[in-house]
Amino acid sequence: MRKIIILITAFLAVSCNTSETKNEEVVENLTKEEKLKELYLKTVKPLFKEFTGVDIPNEFRIDKHDTSVNAGAAMNYVEVSQGLIDYDKDYIKAFVLAHELGHIVTLKQAEQFNLGTEIPNGTKINAYKKAEYLADIIAVHLITTQEVELGNDLKTNFEVLQNLLGPEIFTHPGAVDRVALMKEYVEKSTKENAKTAFQEMFIKIWKME
Repeated sequence: MRKIIILITAFLAVSCNTSETKNEEVVENLTKEEKLKELYLKTVKPLFKEFTGVDIPNEFRIDKHDTSVNAGAAMNYVEVSQGLIDYDKDYIKAFVLAHELGHIVTLKQAEQFNLGTEIPNGTKINAYKKAEYLADIIAVHLITTQEVELGNDLKTNFEVLQNLLGPEIFTHPGAVDRVALMKEYVEKSTKENAKTAFQEMFIKIWKME
């Protein structure tokens, strides 16, 4: 009987190792495009599970001519650049994708905070720029609270993100200002409840003049 148990144990060990090897091979054999889709569907999209009544898209579209690190989202699809597919840092990919989904849920989040149904223009900060700040904060909050490893990578490498974000234009704040607000949220979240810090930052941006 003991010999049989030993043989079964050995067989299970070999089977487990073989299964793990096969799983690793499957991951390694994925194309860069497939890996990004997997990151989106298995990691990024689930971050938004609390936003009921909002359609988070599954479909991917690729702009193969865009070599920058870029993405966009609509109600029925996410468009990503070839540059994002080729980029080698998952925490940046996760942030870019989460930021785009953040735009989709911004008004839903504002409704939950009793702020209204339209982002208000400030005297200095227009609604377009506020929308970018808000999507940034949503993305950072969800990643750092639900995907700890990616969140830690993001928090310790904000300068990498800053180098990828563009200069200030009419519709977008500058990279330095965007990262400064993200860092402010991170600092707040270490001193108080992360949800409270997130709400405070969201309201602060919403009411910016």
